[in-house]
Amino acid sequence: MLYSESELQNLVEVARMYYEDNLTQAEIAKKLRVSRPLVSKMLSKARELGIVTIEIKNPYTTNSGLLDQLRKLFNIQGGIIVPESKTEYLTEQLIINHTFNYLKEMLPKAKNIGLGWGNMIASLIEKIENTDGLQNFHGQVCPLIGNAAVPYRGFHPNEMVRVFAERTGFKPNYLYAPAFPTSQHEKELFMNTDNFKNITEIWSQLDTIFISIGNFPSVPDEATALRFGKELTEKKAVGMMISYYFDKNGNFIEGQQDYAIHIPLESWKKVNTVIAVSSSTTNINSLMGALKTGYITHLITNERTAAEIIKYKI
Repeated sequence: MLYSESELQNLVEVARMYYEDNLTQAEIAKKLRVSRPLVSKMLSKARELGIVTIEIKNPYTTNSGLLDQLRKLFNIQGGIIVPESKTEYLTEQLIINHTFNYLKEMLPKAKNIGLGWGNMIASLIEKIENTDGLQNFHGQVCPLIGNAAVPYRGFHPNEMVRVFAERTGFKPNYLYAPAFPTSQHEKELFMNTDNFKNITEIWSQLDTIFISIGNFPSVPDEATALRFGKELTEKKAVGMMISYYFDKNGNFIEGQQDYAIHIPLESWKKVNTVIAVSSSTTNINSLMGALKTGYITHLITNERTAAEIIKYKI
């Protein structure tokens, strides 16, 4: 059946009011002074003619094409590229949900898990805490860094380890030390404890760790002025992981007064599976620098960020 130009234009107008202006069929019928069944018929005809196309996008599918490109560019083993949602908040929730599902898949195989800190790890722990039906797995979990003097759960790794252990059956191991001692002497006091020696031994046995990638400057500040002075600014830091700061080329930056208590780089480098979670607010330079360190094996991020990295790299 052939349609005149005016008939096609009417179908376009009805489709626009329904799909773009979010008017109901009854509201469209009233506005055009026609019956609601006629509006329904016109919308069906618009789909038949291809004026309207409806794409159903499963939020739990992933973009394997972008992931393959990232694997080749940065020599990572895998990860998840999460589809974009309508808002930054919804995209963030998708990243957390995918990370949680990723965690569930590897729990039966992991024996020694380390947890980083920050907003994304805290959100993952909250997801674990509010999910019923997790199995009783066997293994142990520990923090990768000491506790910070801020009132936010995401910077209290012992608390996150506790929740993780309670919900999964893993044995918790706690680190009773501050993340940022103020002197070498204070750091050595903690390093000489049986607790620290036990954690150090566990760090050397880790097979899986979950960390987040943060920007520089970071929030909270993580005592950077005390630890690094002007080093981070002068050496153009772009981001950090487990409070290790790095530049855009993936070089870690040392501070003469940096007495942080976190997993040593030599132990981190030996971990088989390092899953780094990138927030939708993580900037491109931070993510690029993190990937260039060579300390990440699996990346979880969103499509927009992955596409920008690939475009920038190529």
